[in-house]
Amino acid sequence: MFLGEYSHNLDSKGRLTIPAKYREQLEPGMVVTRNPAGGCLLLMPLDEWERVSSRVSALPLTDQRSALLRRALFSAAEDLTQDKQGRILVSQRLRDFAHIEAEVVVAGMNTHIELWTPQLWQEQVLAPLESDELDADIFEALGV
Repeated sequence: MFLGEYSHNLDSKGRLTIPAKYREQLEPGMVVTRNPAGGCLLLMPLDEWERVSSRVSALPLTDQRSALLRRALFSAAEDLTQDKQGRILVSQRLRDFAHIEAEVVVAGMNTHIELWTPQLWQEQVLAPLESDELDADIFEALGV
C-alpha cells in the first residue's frame, strides 16, 4: 500500500530517490509511464502493472479511446529497478512529459505512486481541495 506525500529532488543524472517507506514494495521491480488522465507519471509495482495492463489490453482494438489509452500507457512505459540507494532513473522523455525538472512530489495512491512537478501538484490537486470543487457531496455520491 502506497500512502503519503513526499518531496524529493532528482540528482544530476536524473535519478529519483524512492521514499524509504515504498522501497520494499518496489523491490521486485516497477514500471513508470505517462498518466493520460493528468500531467504526472504513474509508477506501479510489477504486480499492479500486470493487472492494469491486462485490463487495458483486453479493451477493443477498434475503439478509438481504447487505442489512445493503450498508446499513452504502453508506448511510454519503462521497466525499472532501484539501485542499492533506492534510486531509479526517470528518462528525460518522461520527465519532459510531466514537466519535471528537479523537485518531484512523490504521492502514494494506495496501489501505485504518482510523480508530479510541484507546480502541477498545487494546481491540479491541492487547489481543488481548497475550493468548493471537492465537498461532502462527492463522498456521498460515491457511497463513501
